[in-house]
Amino acid sequence: MKLNDLILRPKEITCDVIWELYKLLEGLKNRYLWVDQLETAEKNEKLMFLQKLTLGVDDVIYDVLDDVEFADTKLEWLELTLKDIENGKSKKYYSKIKVNAIHKQEISPEELLERNKLRIADESDIENAVFEEEESYNNESGPRIPVNDYPIQIRRDIIKMGQRAGAMARNLKDYLKAYSIPFREDIDLGVKRFTFVFMCEKAPGGFTEGCIWFFDKAAEVRVYYNELATDICRKSKYKSELFRLLNYINARVFMEESDGGNKWYEPQILHTPRIYLTEDEGDDITITTMINYRFWKEARLETEDYITAYCPELLDRLAPFIFDMLKGRISVQEAISGINKELFDN
Repeated sequence: MKLNDLILRPKEITCDVIWELYKLLEGLKNRYLWVDQLETAEKNEKLMFLQKLTLGVDDVIYDVLDDVEFADTKLEWLELTLKDIENGKSKKYYSKIKVNAIHKQEISPEELLERNKLRIADESDIENAVFEEEESYNNESGPRIPVNDYPIQIRRDIIKMGQRAGAMARNLKDYLKAYSIPFREDIDLGVKRFTFVFMCEKAPGGFTEGCIWFFDKAAEVRVYYNELATDICRKSKYKSELFRLLNYINARVFMEESDGGNKWYEPQILHTPRIYLTEDEGDDITITTMINYRFWKEARLETEDYITAYCPELLDRLAPFIFDMLKGRISVQEAISGINKELFDN
């Protein structure tokens, strides 16, 4: 009998693949994983130490069909806390792997890791890595933390743009704190990143997610539907209709941004996001916007409202038409007509 077979399963964890993944990771002899932090076809993996595993369950979300209420979503999740030393500084990375326990998941723990851009390191990876031993509170030897060093450019133009990115990150942080908007801050792709969860009642699961990266020359904002929505998209027979609908949205849907009726600025079109299906087989429906720092400085409040209100609202208002079409309840033409009525006739 393996050691991890002796771990007692919490009663609230009903999803087999989440539990099997927890046992797999908890039973690792060498607790090291590769994390791919670059969302392109090219890999950009870094070796990290698995510091902590946390199991959890969200509240059940109900849906109504033909006046009958039924349980639609129960997210069970496993959050991984990973750690490395990057350019001399200790860094932490969090990966929350979520599965809807109501729908049976035909997937292995290894496939679930791969879907979340993670993989277990093998012996050869560990032999060739550089480590630093972490000190524990009682002065005993702690875990060996992987060391990742990256070249740092110090040209004058890079420093100037980096300072501008840092200033805009601080401004956005002040805005988020002023309006009590929860966020998580970390380093991703070598730059500062903020991660959000937005409550969106019409979206599958009742929420969307988002990230902003503060690159040297511009900020990249992505807001996207959650894993439940991704699962609907992945299983749908109507992908070709989805591409037609997304093409229509990109060509014709330009909502005016507003400040929620406070009259600090007039409703207007300042940013034009692109909505698309990711090409990494993730089947994530995402809206992305590149924001120029000079423009952001001139239209600071409008841009901050755009990131935290406009983008989530747009996905929320589009959700019933996108997902009813993916489920075969309406045609693509009915989805287009519904979007026109919802966004422009009211």
